[in-house]
Amino acid sequence: MGKFKAQDVEKLLVACHRCCCICHRFCGVKIELDHMVPQADDGSDSYDNAIPVCFECHAEIHSYNPQHPRGRKFQASELRAQRDQWLVICKEHPEIFRSSSFARAEVGPLQSLIDELEFNEAVTLAPSGQDQFCLLKEGQFLEAVRTGSIATLEDELKQSINLAYVHVGQVNQLIHAMTTAHLPGVSANLVQRAVLKIKTASLPIKNAKQELLRFLIARSES
Repeated sequence: MGKFKAQDVEKLLVACHRCCCICHRFCGVKIELDHMVPQADDGSDSYDNAIPVCFECHAEIHSYNPQHPRGRKFQASELRAQRDQWLVICKEHPEIFRSSSFARAEVGPLQSLIDELEFNEAVTLAPSGQDQFCLLKEGQFLEAVRTGSIATLEDELKQSINLAYVHVGQVNQLIHAMTTAHLPGVSANLVQRAVLKIKTASLPIKNAKQELLRFLIARSES
């Protein structure tokens, strides 16, 4: 595994103002250096081969699926042009960072999805009882689908995430049904089904979270 020199990292982060060279969003600590020519293709750990990118764009660069091609894959030459263009803008027009319209740091859809999966996992691990019936969250999943952040992921990872949210939807349906049921017998049956479903949802939610984390970590080390 390669590693960029500390002085090169610092030089690039200063030059780009800790902004992603692809989306131009200010990242703060949520920024990484990627190899424009991948190490697998003999890309070096030099300054010239490094591009500062946010977590989301880093994942985008490496998530193109050649077996199910959609859109256009990032090429090393394009990444270099994007980086060089942005560094020129940063150097010659620093006033853009004082603009009220400049994009400040935000958590991207994939990181938000991890946070949501962590919350849902915590709910499924809560002790059984009345306090357990907290609706699971799915807003970040829907946002990731809307923005296309899931569409380009590897098939196995995409399937794992989709499976987790199938369970999330089923849990929420049972909780809604349970809270609106008026017959005691029906309500008791729904409670038992909800408790069981929450337990069975725990593993696929955990697996999706771990696989997404591994994906992002692997891309940060490429």
